[in-house]
Amino acid sequence: MHQRDYVAGARHKAKQCFDNHGNAFVKIGVTGSGQKPCYRVFYKDANGSEEIFGSYWDMHDPLDNEHAINTNWSTNAMTYEEIHALMVEKHSPPAKKAI
Repeated sequence: MHQRDYVAGARHKAKQCFDNHGNAFVKIGVTGSGQKPCYRVFYKDANGSEEIFGSYWDMHDPLDNEHAINTNWSTNAMTYEEIHALMVEKHSPPAKKAI
């Protein structure tokens, strides 16, 4: 899997959360090699508490509960908007040349 596919998949899951809850954030797992880590998508409720939308393996399949509910997640998160901006910046199709 190419990094573009990984970021696109995480962005897609974050967009689903954003559409359902009005905000979305992604934290990455902190175990393993770090090449394409598992990740967690969450939103903040009206009180500012984090609510888990889903936790996913690097291929975007859901983590089972045993792996999803633990403390092995980054302390920082990216918003859906930040992930989208990263995808646009790094992986936008080349601009078409005027004829």
